Amino acid sequence: MGTGDILFYIAKSGAFDENNSLLKLGRVRLSMTPNPFEIKSSSFEQHLYINDGYITLSGDRNTLVKLWVDMDTSGIHTEVTSDENLNLTASFEQWRLTERRLGSTEQQQTSWGVNSVSAIPPPTQYPDSIDYHYNGVLCYHHNNDTPLTTFQVSEQGLSDADPNSFFNPMKNNTFGAFMWSRQLHPGAVTTGTYSSTNFTAYNLVSNKLANSFKIYIGTAQSPSTNVGQWVHSLIEAASDLEAASQESTMSWWHTFWDRSYIIINPDAGTEDSGFQVGKNYQYFRYMMACNAKGKYPTRFNGGLFTFDPYYVSSDYPYTPDYRKWSGGTFTAQNQRLLYWPLLKTGDHDIMQQAFNFYQDILPNSRALGKLYFGLDVALSSEQIDNTGLPNVYEYDANVFSYNETRDPVLYPAGIDFNDYLSWYQDTANEFVDMILQAKLYNELDISPWVAFVEYQLAWFDEFYQKRNGLESNGTLIVYPGSGAETYKLAFNSASTVSGLRKTLSDLLSLDQAWSKGNRSYYSQYLSRVPATPLHPCPGHATLTCVAPALNYSFTQNSEPTALYTVFPWGEYGLGQKTNLSYAINAYFNDTQSAGYHGTYGWRQDQIWFARMGLTENATINTISRLTDSTTYRFSAFKGPNYDWSPDINHYGSGAIGLQEMLMQTFALNNTQIRLLPAWPSEWTGYFKLQAPFSTNVTANITGTSVSNLVVLPASRMSDVVYGTD
Repeated sequence: MGTGDILFYIAKSGAFDENNSLLKLGRVRLSMTPNPFEIKSSSFEQHLYINDGYITLSGDRNTLVKLWVDMDTSGIHTEVTSDENLNLTASFEQWRLTERRLGSTEQQQTSWGVNSVSAIPPPTQYPDSIDYHYNGVLCYHHNNDTPLTTFQVSEQGLSDADPNSFFNPMKNNTFGAFMWSRQLHPGAVTTGTYSSTNFTAYNLVSNKLANSFKIYIGTAQSPSTNVGQWVHSLIEAASDLEAASQESTMSWWHTFWDRSYIIINPDAGTEDSGFQVGKNYQYFRYMMACNAKGKYPTRFNGGLFTFDPYYVSSDYPYTPDYRKWSGGTFTAQNQRLLYWPLLKTGDHDIMQQAFNFYQDILPNSRALGKLYFGLDVALSSEQIDNTGLPNVYEYDANVFSYNETRDPVLYPAGIDFNDYLSWYQDTANEFVDMILQAKLYNELDISPWVAFVEYQLAWFDEFYQKRNGLESNGTLIVYPGSGAETYKLAFNSASTVSGLRKTLSDLLSLDQAWSKGNRSYYSQYLSRVPATPLHPCPGHATLTCVAPALNYSFTQNSEPTALYTVFPWGEYGLGQKTNLSYAINAYFNDTQSAGYHGTYGWRQDQIWFARMGLTENATINTISRLTDSTTYRFSAFKGPNYDWSPDINHYGSGAIGLQEMLMQTFALNNTQIRLLPAWPSEWTGYFKLQAPFSTNVTANITGTSVSNLVVLPASRMSDVVYGTD
């Protein structure tokens, strides 16, 4: 183990262990003698060739290490060339080789919860299997047990249900890697410590000196009850990597980048803030594309790019698997920010990961609706595991943390008993609307997700009618509800009712076959949705503000959910008939939410500024959010903010804001194309974005004007407007 070694982690979508941690497959170390990457090497350079999808590291004696991942097989190719003959050792390093209990803070990487409490057993991490095999190194993890789901079923009163009937991606989940090279053979097994974590290394060493090497790593993840057959398939697939060509992978990346781009101040130099904003916007797309072929959504709290937590904070001397907020708990409030910007980039293939997540758990969500409330609806909570069941800790957080007793009227079984998350059922509505808009944007066939759309929306109509009846004017009484995590026990939360109106309107705009309801039912449902509440601005009684709710009992977090009517729902904004000043007043003049602003993490201020046409505010916030990181080497790694590093929902929120500064499409029933509504005069460049109705928009930008505008189909050119007029 030397100072000039090259190390890289292997991460894969769906590598969930028994505790719903998203584990690394392992770490690879490349060591060479003579060493062209010594710490004092003046020739060292590292490049990400983002257009072609590969990385190089160069050192002395024209030594070049090239890394690329096949987009079809997820196989990893490592190619080493040098002017000098070298000895090479490729080490597969693993740190999960003994069964052990996770400590109270370390268990945050699991789905057992954010706190250790006596009612929840300390989770056990089970070891991987690793050994030399067929002249290579085989390392894999197989889930033999489902302790988390077993506990959830009991805790949440589901014991009468058959646990085997629940969708459970942790059950029999198997994942791992096989590393081999024709030029290397098994050597000694060694041990060491890296970044406070002990590891064992299985080393493949060179047979003789050479000036070029090729190493192949096959990866796999799938549920399996026949581990022997699973291993055989992995090794066979890894063997085929030798014949793979990089051309198809490069072609995939070229097609991906041709879909969409926003380039800002391309000639201004790397220190220019506008250039950095455009660059890191592209890097966000790159991070999302790295999981384009994965089955599961990219995680907001680091995605596939988490690294040794000690380098995030010395307070976390844990293994490379660690991240806050779990690797397998779906936190829709955060996840949505990664997927909304993919509409305008045309990355509908990547969006389908999130759509499939909800469709996969729908049988469980419907079972919960029937069991707890006797309704054939989807009961979708916030902070749900990838089974669709509420996170263990969050389901009864007030019991665990404060020893409180559930009020069966306010917090019936099936509803999270949690000051932050209780009655927070509407974040899934944003994914419903993403599905509808994906069809609106490019005629995506949404039939695979129609059931999720309908049963998710059914909750709000059927549940609240059953619980409360209707107002005298025939509208729903949406109580108890929640304005995000902030306004609790809310009555007609603005974020909920505005969202229902937008989502049902989008549904009715589509030519789509529905099964649970029909167009007549959804038209009636839309008429039952209450109006978005307004009130005199607290602290400024002469001004009218969008209200967070008609009423609420207490606040818990710090989100100005009245502004959800601007984004994501677009009820207030440029080109809409509603009085935009009500939303602007809610942001600037509502003293109750004056402290609920920010420029990082999951906050959305720059999006709201853009949609309200406030160019200066939007620009300042977007620059703060998307300029280069000063903490990490990769400029698009920031965090941990509220969550973890790299904070990908930080960049998702920034990407949405930048898009909305450049082009808005939500007004006039999604037909208007508004260019440069909040674009600063000092930014030039060019862009390509997608608009609804299979429309592509490309243009050059010079300050607050565009040139070479191309709108396809050309018939949509008449829908283009400019600025805030």
